[in-house]
Amino acid sequence: MATATQVARRVLPGRFANLEPQYVIFVGGLGLILALLVIAPLAILLFYSLWSVGPVDDGGSFTLENYRKTFLSSTTYELLFNTAVFGIGSVAVGLAFGVSLAWVVERTNAPFRNFAFVVAIITAGIPPLLYAMAWVFLLNPRTGVFNIPFTQWLDWDKGIFNPYTLGTLVVVEAFRLTPTIFLMVVGLFRSMDPALEEAASTSGANTATTVRKVTLPVMLPGLLGVIIFVGTATIGLFELPAILGMPGGIHVFATRIYIAMDTTPRDYGLATSLGTVAALIGIVGIYYYHRVTRVQQKFATITGKGYRPRRMDLGKYRPWAGAAIIGYFLLMVVLPSIVLIYASTQTFFRPPSLSAIQDGSLEAYREIFGQEAFWIGLRNSLMLIATVPIATILLSAVVSWIVVRSKAPGRGILDTLAFVPFTAPSIVFGLAFLLIAFWVDWIPVYGTIWLIVIVHVARFLAYGTRATNGAMFQLHKELEEAGSVSGVGWLTVFRQITLRLLVPSLIAGWLWVAIHSGRELSMALLLSTRDSQILSLVAWGAWENGRSNEAAAIGMILMVMMTIIVVLARLVTLRLSREQG
Repeated sequence: MATATQVARRVLPGRFANLEPQYVIFVGGLGLILALLVIAPLAILLFYSLWSVGPVDDGGSFTLENYRKTFLSSTTYELLFNTAVFGIGSVAVGLAFGVSLAWVVERTNAPFRNFAFVVAIITAGIPPLLYAMAWVFLLNPRTGVFNIPFTQWLDWDKGIFNPYTLGTLVVVEAFRLTPTIFLMVVGLFRSMDPALEEAASTSGANTATTVRKVTLPVMLPGLLGVIIFVGTATIGLFELPAILGMPGGIHVFATRIYIAMDTTPRDYGLATSLGTVAALIGIVGIYYYHRVTRVQQKFATITGKGYRPRRMDLGKYRPWAGAAIIGYFLLMVVLPSIVLIYASTQTFFRPPSLSAIQDGSLEAYREIFGQEAFWIGLRNSLMLIATVPIATILLSAVVSWIVVRSKAPGRGILDTLAFVPFTAPSIVFGLAFLLIAFWVDWIPVYGTIWLIVIVHVARFLAYGTRATNGAMFQLHKELEEAGSVSGVGWLTVFRQITLRLLVPSLIAGWLWVAIHSGRELSMALLLSTRDSQILSLVAWGAWENGRSNEAAAIGMILMVMMTIIVVLARLVTLRLSREQG
């Protein structure tokens, strides 16, 4: 009598015939899950952009009216212009800062080089909402710290700095992007053979000529990948444009979608049409990102012989380079943190002075501790941190194992599905899941924290699989093959061998997802109700209602939570390293 496995192998197509039926079912089920998490929301978004009424209305028909109204409006083209200037300008300025810092750290003998890495990691962990708030306190025309010389010493009515301009928005976002670009570009410098630069120097080229004619051309494919990746992410940013742009009447894709959904009645036609366009821009960007990164391997210059790091002696400029790194730390970390702490102690923000500090109090903390919304937000934020990273990283590990280790047909489709969420801005992805919740109202997730959990897992899956894919490529498959030869099944090999070897990388991925999930705002804006709001949303509400001290206080509590998470993850990683050593 034929076994179930023998029958299945006769029934399954040829490409699947040599695979265990349970494995085929598992891969197919995983593909279905990814399709529901990724394709279905974006398909629903496209559907309602072509539908005449919103999801809560009866009737309706297919139409192009939403796109006609959107693109016949002059405000749409102003929106496109602002988004383009914001994205291109901030990436260009951030690239100049990030590449310069990476060059100083990797190619020179500047002091405090290792400290620059610490600063970059700390800065990358600051929530964009808090970062934007800090720069309002620093640049406010009447009360801003940077305007004190003009308003206090020269007795001007207003200072020269203004946070509510497109130029300021570009510069502040460039500052925020600098650590991310630095961390991405520093690897490019490490992977380039310094012998090329040495040859240029030997031929008589000075430093500037060497950088312009050798270093940058060799790094160009990698830099293009960084530009496209960071630029695509910047297009969908909400927090900085909302706090620094909206008060000055400056709107980008994310803020306009938010306003369309924050009006009564909601303008689903405008929100979905703009969201579809933003998602399409992201898809095009990621398509070219993949093309560039595939070409990048042709420019590899590290060889098995003769590769050694080279550091340029800065000579008399070495102290200046060290001072620049310290200044970067003060500007990016110390100053924003101090001004947020100070703001949380003031009933209303006023220029720092001895009398203002003496009059400060912890009243804002007492106020928020007495608010039910704060405790609901804290509980839900902790729920996100406890569930989203684990679910995301485990799902990412499974997807990566199939993509990297198996020969299953369709594994490339799984990898593409996992990366698709990155193509849509966060607020667009939140809008798509809101529509899904209305569509499948027989599943009671709308208004609960679990809807936000699901959308976070789907959104951060793109980041999780990039981390686990890289870790899986570095893991030699001999141990897995030994487990298979011993007779155990593929699932046991994955659980008992692969996952255990990947623990350090999984913890790093868990930390990244935990930080971003705990601080995320834009998706929760559209999905939260009174009982499912999170801390970042409570802080946004306080800021919107003019309670800047409470917003700053909640922000500081959120920062303490993020710091505790980073420290605990670091301690666990060190302990595992000692045990494995």
